[in-house]
Amino acid sequence: MALNNVIELFLFINPLGTNSFDAEETVEAFSKEREEKVKISFIPLLNFNSVKKQLISEKNGLTSIENRNKMYTDSFNASLAFAAASMQGKKKARKFLMTLQKNIIENNNTFSKSLVLKSAQAAKLDIEMFEEDFNSDLVKTAFTKDQKLAQEMSVQDTPACVLFTGTGEKYGYRVDSILSKQLLHGLCSNNPIPPEISEIKNKYKFQTV
Repeated sequence: MALNNVIELFLFINPLGTNSFDAEETVEAFSKEREEKVKISFIPLLNFNSVKKQLISEKNGLTSIENRNKMYTDSFNASLAFAAASMQGKKKARKFLMTLQKNIIENNNTFSKSLVLKSAQAAKLDIEMFEEDFNSDLVKTAFTKDQKLAQEMSVQDTPACVLFTGTGEKYGYRVDSILSKQLLHGLCSNNPIPPEISEIKNKYKFQTV
Protein backbone atom coordinates (compact mmCIF):
# COMPACT_ATOMS: atom_id res chain seq x y z
CA MET A 1 0.00 0.00 0.00
CA ALA A 2 1.28 3.48 -0.83
CA LEU A 3 2.71 5.86 1.72
CA ASN A 4 1.54 9.45 1.97
CA ASN A 5 2.59 11.50 -1.06
CA VAL A 6 3.70 8.36 -2.88
CA ILE A 7 1.56 6.87 -5.63
CA GLU A 8 2.14 3.15 -6.10
CA LEU A 9 1.14 1.61 -9.40
CA PHE A 10 1.22 -2.04 -10.47
CA LEU A 11 0.79 -2.58 -14.20
CA PHE A 12 0.13 -6.18 -15.23
CA ILE A 13 1.34 -6.81 -18.76
CA ASN A 14 1.97 -9.32 -21.47
CA PRO A 15 5.59 -8.38 -22.24
CA LEU A 16 5.05 -8.77 -25.99
CA GLY A 17 1.51 -7.37 -26.20
CA THR A 18 0.78 -4.19 -28.15
CA ASN A 19 -1.99 -3.14 -25.75
CA SER A 20 0.36 -3.69 -22.81
CA PHE A 21 3.05 -1.59 -24.47
CA ASP A 22 0.54 1.24 -25.01
CA ALA A 23 -0.47 1.00 -21.32
CA GLU A 24 3.20 1.20 -20.26
CA GLU A 25 3.70 4.40 -22.26
CA THR A 26 0.53 5.87 -20.70
CA VAL A 27 1.72 5.03 -17.18
CA GLU A 28 5.20 6.47 -17.80
CA ALA A 29 3.69 9.70 -19.18
CA PHE A 30 1.25 9.91 -16.23
CA SER A 31 4.09 9.55 -13.72
CA LYS A 32 5.94 12.52 -15.24
CA GLU A 33 2.88 14.75 -14.75
CA ARG A 34 2.45 14.07 -11.02
CA GLU A 35 4.00 16.14 -8.26
CA GLU A 36 4.07 13.09 -5.98
CA LYS A 37 6.63 10.35 -6.29
CA VAL A 38 5.21 7.55 -8.45
CA LYS A 39 6.50 4.02 -7.82
CA ILE A 40 5.83 1.90 -10.91
CA SER A 41 6.04 -1.89 -11.08
CA PHE A 42 5.58 -3.74 -14.37
CA ILE A 43 4.30 -7.24 -13.58
CA PRO A 44 4.37 -9.85 -16.39
CA LEU A 45 1.21 -11.98 -16.32
CA LEU A 46 0.81 -15.00 -18.57
CA ASN A 47 -1.99 -17.47 -19.06
CA PHE A 48 -3.29 -19.22 -22.16
CA ASN A 49 -6.55 -17.26 -22.20
CA SER A 50 -4.76 -13.89 -22.31
CA VAL A 51 -2.37 -15.21 -24.98
CA LYS A 52 -5.28 -16.42 -27.12
CA LYS A 53 -7.00 -13.04 -26.70
CA GLN A 54 -3.81 -11.32 -27.79
CA LEU A 55 -3.53 -13.51 -30.88
CA ILE A 56 -7.13 -12.71 -31.84
CA SER A 57 -6.66 -8.95 -31.47
CA GLU A 58 -3.13 -8.62 -32.86
CA LYS A 59 -2.47 -11.55 -35.19
CA ASN A 60 -5.63 -11.58 -37.27
CA GLY A 61 -7.13 -14.50 -35.38
CA LEU A 62 -4.25 -16.91 -36.05
CA THR A 63 -4.96 -18.93 -32.90
CA SER A 64 -3.67 -22.36 -33.87
CA ILE A 65 -2.07 -24.44 -31.14
CA GLU A 66 1.34 -23.84 -32.74
CA ASN A 67 0.84 -20.06 -32.73
CA ARG A 68 -0.46 -20.09 -29.16
CA ASN A 69 2.49 -22.18 -27.97
CA LYS A 70 5.00 -19.94 -29.75
CA MET A 71 3.40 -16.76 -28.38
CA TYR A 72 3.32 -18.20 -24.87
CA THR A 73 6.94 -19.41 -25.06
CA ASP A 74 8.21 -16.08 -26.43
CA SER A 75 6.23 -14.14 -23.82
CA PHE A 76 7.50 -16.42 -21.04
CA ASN A 77 11.12 -15.95 -22.13
CA ALA A 78 10.56 -12.19 -22.38
CA SER A 79 9.17 -12.28 -18.81
CA LEU A 80 12.28 -14.10 -17.59
CA ALA A 81 14.49 -11.60 -19.42
CA PHE A 82 12.61 -8.74 -17.75
CA ALA A 83 13.05 -10.41 -14.35
CA ALA A 84 16.78 -10.78 -15.05
CA ALA A 85 17.01 -7.12 -16.04
CA SER A 86 15.15 -6.17 -12.84
CA MET A 87 18.07 -7.53 -10.82
CA GLN A 88 19.93 -4.43 -12.04
CA GLY A 89 17.21 -1.95 -11.06
CA LYS A 90 13.58 -1.22 -11.90
CA LYS A 91 14.24 1.75 -14.19
CA LYS A 92 16.83 -0.12 -16.26
CA ALA A 93 14.46 -3.09 -16.46
CA ARG A 94 11.60 -0.91 -17.73
CA LYS A 95 13.93 0.67 -20.32
CA PHE A 96 15.07 -2.80 -21.40
CA LEU A 97 11.50 -4.07 -21.75
CA MET A 98 10.22 -1.06 -23.67
CA THR A 99 13.24 -1.20 -26.00
CA LEU A 100 12.57 -4.89 -26.66
CA GLN A 101 8.89 -4.16 -27.27
CA LYS A 102 9.66 -1.33 -29.71
CA ASN A 103 11.97 -3.64 -31.65
CA ILE A 104 9.20 -6.23 -31.93
CA ILE A 105 6.00 -4.18 -32.09
CA GLU A 106 7.11 -1.09 -34.01
CA ASN A 107 10.02 -2.49 -36.03
CA ASN A 108 8.42 -5.91 -36.72
CA ASN A 109 11.42 -7.89 -35.53
CA THR A 110 11.00 -11.49 -34.39
CA PHE A 111 11.64 -12.33 -30.74
CA SER A 112 15.08 -13.92 -30.42
CA LYS A 113 18.01 -14.19 -28.04
CA SER A 114 20.06 -11.77 -30.17
CA LEU A 115 17.26 -9.19 -30.02
CA VAL A 116 17.04 -9.62 -26.24
CA LEU A 117 20.79 -9.01 -25.90
CA LYS A 118 20.63 -6.01 -28.24
CA SER A 119 17.88 -4.51 -26.07
CA ALA A 120 19.85 -5.26 -22.92
CA GLN A 121 22.87 -3.43 -24.34
CA ALA A 122 20.68 -0.44 -25.25
CA ALA A 123 19.45 -0.32 -21.63
CA LYS A 124 23.10 -0.35 -20.46
CA LEU A 125 22.73 -3.60 -18.55
CA ASP A 126 25.73 -5.64 -17.45
CA ILE A 127 25.37 -8.33 -20.13
CA GLU A 128 27.37 -11.04 -18.35
CA MET A 129 25.32 -10.58 -15.18
CA PHE A 130 22.10 -10.41 -17.22
CA GLU A 131 22.77 -13.72 -18.97
CA GLU A 132 23.73 -15.39 -15.72
CA ASP A 133 20.56 -14.17 -13.99
CA PHE A 134 18.37 -15.17 -16.97
CA ASN A 135 19.45 -18.79 -16.55
CA SER A 136 19.07 -18.81 -12.76
CA ASP A 137 16.30 -20.24 -10.60
CA LEU A 138 15.97 -16.78 -9.06
CA VAL A 139 14.20 -15.30 -12.07
CA LYS A 140 11.84 -18.28 -12.35
CA THR A 141 10.95 -17.72 -8.69
CA ALA A 142 10.38 -14.01 -9.40
CA PHE A 143 8.06 -14.91 -12.29
CA THR A 144 6.08 -17.27 -10.06
CA LYS A 145 5.74 -14.53 -7.43
CA ASP A 146 4.37 -12.18 -10.09
CA GLN A 147 1.67 -14.71 -11.03
CA LYS A 148 0.78 -15.07 -7.35
CA LEU A 149 0.53 -11.29 -6.93
CA ALA A 150 -1.86 -11.11 -9.89
CA GLN A 151 -3.99 -13.80 -8.27
CA GLU A 152 -4.02 -11.92 -4.95
CA MET A 153 -5.16 -8.76 -6.72
CA SER A 154 -7.78 -10.67 -8.78
CA VAL A 155 -6.11 -9.73 -12.06
CA GLN A 156 -6.68 -12.28 -14.82
CA ASP A 157 -5.96 -10.39 -18.02
CA THR A 158 -3.55 -7.85 -19.47
CA PRO A 159 -3.09 -4.96 -19.45
CA ALA A 160 -4.54 -4.20 -16.02
CA CYS A 161 -3.55 -1.64 -13.43
CA VAL A 162 -3.79 -1.56 -9.63
CA LEU A 163 -3.24 1.90 -8.18
CA PHE A 164 -2.73 3.10 -4.60
CA THR A 165 -2.97 6.87 -4.38
CA GLY A 166 -1.04 7.59 -1.19
CA THR A 167 -3.87 9.64 0.34
CA GLY A 168 -4.24 7.43 3.39
CA GLU A 169 -7.09 5.42 1.89
CA LYS A 170 -7.28 1.74 2.88
CA TYR A 171 -8.15 0.69 -0.64
CA GLY A 172 -6.80 1.06 -4.12
CA TYR A 173 -8.21 1.10 -7.63
CA ARG A 174 -8.12 -1.73 -10.16
CA VAL A 175 -8.55 -0.83 -13.82
CA ASP A 176 -8.84 -3.62 -16.36
CA SER A 177 -10.16 -1.49 -19.20
CA ILE A 178 -8.43 0.98 -21.50
CA LEU A 179 -5.99 3.10 -19.51
CA SER A 180 -5.71 6.84 -20.03
CA LYS A 181 -3.80 9.58 -18.25
CA GLN A 182 -7.09 11.34 -17.60
CA LEU A 183 -8.48 8.30 -15.79
CA LEU A 184 -5.34 7.84 -13.69
CA HIS A 185 -5.27 11.52 -12.73
CA GLY A 186 -8.96 11.31 -11.80
CA LEU A 187 -8.36 8.35 -9.49
CA CYS A 188 -5.66 10.37 -7.72
CA SER A 189 -7.92 13.39 -7.16
CA ASN A 190 -8.54 14.46 -3.57
CA ASN A 191 -11.74 15.83 -2.00
CA PRO A 192 -13.67 17.88 -2.86
CA ILE A 193 -14.12 16.25 -6.24
CA PRO A 194 -16.86 16.56 -8.89
CA PRO A 195 -19.63 13.91 -8.85
CA GLU A 196 -18.41 12.35 -12.10
CA ILE A 197 -14.94 11.75 -10.60
CA SER A 198 -16.50 10.28 -7.46
CA GLU A 199 -18.52 7.90 -9.61
CA ILE A 200 -15.40 6.80 -11.50
CA LYS A 201 -13.49 6.21 -8.26
CA ASN A 202 -16.30 4.06 -6.85
CA LYS A 203 -16.42 2.05 -10.07
CA TYR A 204 -12.76 1.03 -9.85
CA LYS A 205 -12.41 0.81 -6.06
CA PHE A 206 -10.43 -2.24 -5.02
CA GLN A 207 -10.24 -3.45 -1.41
CA THR A 208 -6.97 -5.01 -0.39
CA VAL A 209 -6.87 -7.96 1.98
